[in-house]
Amino acid sequence: MKRIKLVQYFLAVLAVSLIVTLGGASTNVQAASTKKTKISLWTGLTGVYEKNLQKITNGFNKSQNKYHVVLTSQGTYDKMNQKVMAAAKSNNLPVLGMALYTSLPDYKHNGFIQSLDPLYKSMPKKNVKDIYASFRDGSKVDGNYYSVPLSKSVRILYYNKDILKKYNLTVPKTWNQLRADGQRLKEHQIYAYGFDQSFQMEWEGMLHAAGVTPISGKKVAVNSQASIKAANFVLDMVKNGTAKSAGSDVYWTQSFVNGQSAFYIGSSAAVASIKEAAKKSFNWGAAVVPSYEGKSGTEVAGNDLVLFKGASKAEKSGAYKYLKYLLKPNVTAKWAEATGYLPVSKKAVASKSFQQFLKDNRYDQAAVDSLPDSFSQKAFVGFNQYYTDSNTAFDSMLNKKTPAKKALDNLAKQTKTTLAGN
Repeated sequence: MKRIKLVQYFLAVLAVSLIVTLGGASTNVQAASTKKTKISLWTGLTGVYEKNLQKITNGFNKSQNKYHVVLTSQGTYDKMNQKVMAAAKSNNLPVLGMALYTSLPDYKHNGFIQSLDPLYKSMPKKNVKDIYASFRDGSKVDGNYYSVPLSKSVRILYYNKDILKKYNLTVPKTWNQLRADGQRLKEHQIYAYGFDQSFQMEWEGMLHAAGVTPISGKKVAVNSQASIKAANFVLDMVKNGTAKSAGSDVYWTQSFVNGQSAFYIGSSAAVASIKEAAKKSFNWGAAVVPSYEGKSGTEVAGNDLVLFKGASKAEKSGAYKYLKYLLKPNVTAKWAEATGYLPVSKKAVASKSFQQFLKDNRYDQAAVDSLPDSFSQKAFVGFNQYYTDSNTAFDSMLNKKTPAKKALDNLAKQTKTTLAGN
C-alpha cells in the first residue's frame, strides 16, 4: 500500500515537473515568436540623405512588430556596387539594396536580384498606376518589375532673373530660342547655356523628343543622323562661345550662381546646392527644359530599391511590407520634402503637405511640371559598359574636338560589341 502511494507521489511530482518544463518551453517559444526579423538594407547615402531615410525607416520599424529594417551606408553608389559584386560571390548579399535603375538589367543577368512582380501584383492596380509612368518604366526589365523607385530627379532649366531683365530676355521655351539668346549675350561675355561636365543627358532628352531611342534591343541608333544632329546643336554653341561645360568642376552650379551664364540645365536635385552656393541677393528661377523639334523630354535619374537573391521567406515578407510603406503617398512626400527628390506618385504630389511644400519652395515646382514629359533611359545588359564608353565619346567631342559623327560612330561600334558579348 505504501509502495502504491509512493509511486503515486512520484507520478504527481513528475507531472508537476513536466508542466513547469513545458510551461517554460512555451514561454521561450512565445519569446522567440516576438523576436523581429531583421531586414538588412545597403545604401549609397550619406549626410542628410542617410539621416532622413533613417527617420523614415524608424517610422516603419515602429509601425509594426514583426520586422526591423537596418540601414548600412556604403558611402557612395560606386562603393556599394563594388560591395554588391563581392557579396554576391560569397553569397552574403543583404536583403535589400539601393541601385541605379540602369543597373537592373546587369543585376538580373548576373542573378543578383529577384523579381518584384509579386509585390506589385499584391498592390491595388490604382496604386500601381498612380506611380509616375517614367518611374515605373525604369523599374522594369523585359516587362517585369525588379525595383521600387525611391530617389528620383529630372533635368530642369535654371535661369538668372537679373540677366534676363537686363538684356530683355524671357525664359526659353525651345532650344532654338536658347541658341538665339546666346548670340545676344555673347558680346557681354555671358554664356547662354551652362551645363555639367557632359551634355549627354540633355542629348538623350533631345533624342527622346525627336523620337529616337539610342539603344533598343540589338538596334543601335547613337550615330543616327538625328543623334549626330542633336550633338552638333550643342557642340556648335560651345564652339561659338554661347555654351560652356563645367569641365573638371563637374557641375555648373557655382558658375551659374557667379553669373557666368543666363541658363543652366541640370538635375532638379541641384536646387539645394544652388540655394547653398548662392548669395541672398542672387535672383533666380527654375523651369522645364526647352522643347526640341516641337516636343519635350526630360530624363529621369536617381536610385531604386531592389530585393537581392537569398532572402528567406520571412525576410521577403518584411521587405515587401517595407517597400509598400515607402510607396505610401505621405511617406514618399515626406522623403521628397526632406531631400529635394520627387515624390514617386501623383497622390503624393497632390497631397496637402506637398502642395504646401511647393508653395514654400517655389524652385521645386519646375521638377513637378516636368514629370508628364519625363522618361527613363532604356537600359540593357551591358549598360554600365555603354555608359563608360559614352562618357569617353562625349569627353572626346568636348575636349579633343573630335567631330560628333566620328565620336558617335565609334560609340556605336563599341556598343554593338558590348551587346554581342551579352
